[in-house]
Amino acid sequence: MSWQGTYRIWLKLVVLHEYFDAEQCGLSLEPDDHTKMRFQKAGLLFKQHDARTWFVIGEEQILLNEASKLNFYFKTKQSEFYYYTDQAAASGTDWSLINYNKNGIWKILTIPVNDQRLNATETETVEIQLKSQLKHVEFLVFPSQNYVMGPLEIREQREKVVFKEAEELKLPGTEKVLYRFVSSETLPLKQKSEYQFHLWELRKSGENLLSRLPDFPRVNVLSPFSPKDTITSYIYL
Repeated sequence: MSWQGTYRIWLKLVVLHEYFDAEQCGLSLEPDDHTKMRFQKAGLLFKQHDARTWFVIGEEQILLNEASKLNFYFKTKQSEFYYYTDQAAASGTDWSLINYNKNGIWKILTIPVNDQRLNATETETVEIQLKSQLKHVEFLVFPSQNYVMGPLEIREQREKVVFKEAEELKLPGTEKVLYRFVSSETLPLKQKSEYQFHLWELRKSGENLLSRLPDFPRVNVLSPFSPKDTITSYIYL
């Protein structure tokens, strides 16, 4: 295909993910075999522009059949993708995601071809917005064996997250005593957290800052008490 002014970007596919900053989406995108054949017959090229953007490039007249569909495989090589991504099927006004989950393919993106798309003279942008999972944030605090501690409390510095009162429990399958702190509400998982958590000891003489805690527990470290909806960090004092 020559680039001598007769070719243009017909479709611009942009994949946004709530978990990432604007430069990432956590996925790769490629047409399935039938769509590859349609592209080849129509003289269309499919090119990745950056980490979240792909182009379908063709001549001024797009030679595809109306009422057909373009299908693209969503793939990921990130082992934590399934922990931070909302797994529900999604759709927009001009696209849909179909569950697949086999052969390394997460979902299939389907974009219908219609008369309006074929006759558009300007580049059309199809934006796919993916959501993060919502999880409770949990901290499991193991107290020092050499120090008699006062009551403990976890606070988010700007009070954006509120924690339930601490529970004194034993780690399942062991005799280790811990204090469990769980956020009152679920939070959308983010690669870069906006939270700052601190562990305080409440003594008669005043409050004592014990530790600054991780901004967010790792998304694949699940709570031993509630693994379906809670991620956790282990804190040893």
